[in-house]
Amino acid sequence: MRCNSCGSLTRVINTEHRDDGTHRWIRCTSCRSLLRTLETYIGPKKPGPSPGTPRNGVTAKGSRNAASVLTENDVNRLRQLAADGVMQKELARSYGIAPATVSRIITRKTWTHI
Repeated sequence: MRCNSCGSLTRVINTEHRDDGTHRWIRCTSCRSLLRTLETYIGPKKPGPSPGTPRNGVTAKGSRNAASVLTENDVNRLRQLAADGVMQKELARSYGIAPATVSRIITRKTWTHI
């Protein structure tokens, strides 16, 4: 690619892939001016599921999820202890999870199926 200012050759110094296309920052080898290009995809998006969705379309809930630390009994007990006045920080420490996770469980933002 040639520089818009002086017409000499340019060199790519950084490439960044984003949702709207590929951004390339280019520097002229002669006058050192900086340019940016945007390459977008004309065809359809890449085939396959969108990022973050499970392959079969169904996510295992509760303790059936491989990444689960707690069981359904733990969640019920945790909610009961919180209702009895035990501090969330203490519950998090005893179950080995983050205090924010305890808060999301108590407010039923997670583990909603129980």
